[in-house]
Amino acid sequence: MAADDREIERVPVEEVELVSTGLLSSYDRLRRRIVEALDRRGRLGRTLSEPLLLAPDLLVLLARLCMDRDVSPASRKLIVGALVYFVTPIDMLPEALLGVGGFLDDVVLASLVLSHSLNAELEPLAVKHWSGNQDLRIALADVSGAAATLLGVNLYGRLKSFLARRGVHVEDDA
Repeated sequence: MAADDREIERVPVEEVELVSTGLLSSYDRLRRRIVEALDRRGRLGRTLSEPLLLAPDLLVLLARLCMDRDVSPASRKLIVGALVYFVTPIDMLPEALLGVGGFLDDVVLASLVLSHSLNAELEPLAVKHWSGNQDLRIALADVSGAAATLLGVNLYGRLKSFLARRGVHVEDDA
């Protein structure tokens, strides 16, 4: 049989998964994992969807800020710490045990650290690197304001103590 006579197997475009690499690949995988888990959880998933769907955006923001040479060393130190906490599988709410619900403490910690660090120097850089759908300040304020409800009072207190030992003092809303 001549090469021209062979039939080439064609795969429909819908069945081809495009492979991306690096940060965007991590973003896509994390977002897909969260959406699938929230869909399975029904009403509870809807309640947690907004803060949990910030996880990929915050992860990318922290990574981009770590790589930005214009971020001051003091801010970079806090941001690197938040990024390390985010990607470490064993933390206050381990993802390995809790699934995507384990990202709640990561989202809260990242939001608190970023809220603490946003100043005249860092805010324009953070806004430049932010890929979320909502205003960065509003997203951070929403998560920070709901942190005790999202994590529970005891876990939130432990997280605040953890941050305080690292120089991040969280002001609770009155």
